[in-house]
Amino acid sequence: MRQTLMLLMCTAVSGIALADAPMHHWLVDADDFADDMSSAQRVEIEQMLARNRLLLARHLQTIQPSDAEISTQIAQEIMAQKSSAHIEQIAQTGLAWPLSANTNFIGFDYHGISNFVDHDPRFPGFVKDYTCGTRTYDNAAGYNHAGTDYFLWPYPWLMMDQEQVAIVAAAAGQIIGKSDGNFDRSCAMGNGEWNAVYVQHTDGTVAWYGHMKSGSVTSKSIGANVAVGEFLGDVGSSGSSTAPHLHFELHGPNGDIVDPRHGQCNAAPDLWAITQAYEQPTINSLSTHSAEPSFVACGVSDGQPVDENPQYQDAFEPAATLWVFAAYHDQRNGEITHFSIERPDHSVWQAWDFDLASEGLPKPFYAGTGWDWSYVLPADAPHGLWTINAEFQGQAYAHAFTVGSAESRDVGAVAAERARIAVLLARCRPGNTPVPADCSSTRHP
Repeated sequence: MRQTLMLLMCTAVSGIALADAPMHHWLVDADDFADDMSSAQRVEIEQMLARNRLLLARHLQTIQPSDAEISTQIAQEIMAQKSSAHIEQIAQTGLAWPLSANTNFIGFDYHGISNFVDHDPRFPGFVKDYTCGTRTYDNAAGYNHAGTDYFLWPYPWLMMDQEQVAIVAAAAGQIIGKSDGNFDRSCAMGNGEWNAVYVQHTDGTVAWYGHMKSGSVTSKSIGANVAVGEFLGDVGSSGSSTAPHLHFELHGPNGDIVDPRHGQCNAAPDLWAITQAYEQPTINSLSTHSAEPSFVACGVSDGQPVDENPQYQDAFEPAATLWVFAAYHDQRNGEITHFSIERPDHSVWQAWDFDLASEGLPKPFYAGTGWDWSYVLPADAPHGLWTINAEFQGQAYAHAFTVGSAESRDVGAVAAERARIAVLLARCRPGNTPVPADCSSTRHP
């Protein structure tokens, strides 16, 4: 993540401090959450899956990797795969959302998408996603990105270590391969093996779920069936990976890469149960802190695990410094956020508008961003429940905090409000169907 220092500009207008420049920002570029796989690794995986399919078909209970007796049949199985192609189950039912927040996650959203499938076979430097855009990549070794990368945001390493986001089955099927126990704090491309689960569907398509956290992979054995939405593992950064994310890759019965998103540069039908927009501008989190959140470039330092430190705080004394942090995914120039901080009587204490374009950044769009502002509360700040509000792209967000002495701060009120809204948030996660009508109401973690 790139970090740029900015000076806060405040101007007093009618007793309300107006500001549009954050103190710092954090930006997600495509290579911040990326991966690759050598052709040798891909062949090894394909052979493993073909072998497992053959053994499962023979109703063998034990899979012996060194069993040379069926090597010829494995080759025949791979060739048979490539001889025909049809996608029926997925086309009929559609793919469900492949992630799910665990019970310890509190926020509006937990993800962003850094990269899609590359539809331009040339390399390097020739990229084309399903819309003919450039949210994808390739490399000089001939790898064209073959899946969709869902990254954790805004605290990827902390979210990974706390197992806040699970990887779940996007379609029902049979586990035909899995790997676990590999190093899961990778911060760069390499030759490491990933932790992954491979699920084959009844129409012969196979979903690859990669980069899982070590030790989190489902305990179900190869050959077991999984239902839509069933737990497969937790998001990690195993294998050739630059930070915690899910690499979701779909293969057709013929072994070819299938991009489940339809667009100008992918004539195939959309395979998602709920069609997903190319850009989904969203505030992932809106929170208060005792100090500026600290980020890490990698989840390992001097051989030891490290995490981000959000410095969360929801209770403040008058005259204390209040840090406000907002994290987005899919933020573009011209998309204005209206922020305000309200006193307990709902009068506005601070208000400001924020536009990515005001920062003069090199790009007009980022898959993930983070911004913070700092304010000193008045010495005579009224005690009680205060609220930070944000309106962004037609959606309202809010976060409550308390001001007052240690004896008078109504921390319980904040906890009760969060518990009430947590129920609503759980029902409004991406991919839920049908979408409840109240999911368009104020979001308030």
